[in-house]
Amino acid sequence: MGLKFHKQFFASKTEVLADIEKNNTWPTTFVSGATDGPPVHWHKDEVHAYIMEGETDFFDAETNKRTIVSAGDKIIVPKGALHAEGAIKDHVVYILALPKPRLPEDFLAIFTPEQQAAK
Repeated sequence: MGLKFHKQFFASKTEVLADIEKNNTWPTTFVSGATDGPPVHWHKDEVHAYIMEGETDFFDAETNKRTIVSAGDKIIVPKGALHAEGAIKDHVVYILALPKPRLPEDFLAIFTPEQQAAK
């Protein structure tokens, strides 16, 4: 299943937190600094990413498309979906919602397409 994009999904942090509560997920804040972006990868958990500040794009390997995202947008990255965050000129602030609380080294763990084929 590919990435799901919800453009202009929220207008405030209060709305984000209400959506997180409705979905029974656990929030954490993550800041991506200036970068060319990581390689295509996947995560062990579904991740709901709320763009609080900044702009980037996401590559969805299933559709082979890049979608620009900015403040107010929500992206749902299904468990195991191959994807990549795009280049960032300055920074992007996310609130990430996960199905259960995780340590940073666990929720930030990225796995290669080869690791997915081996699982």
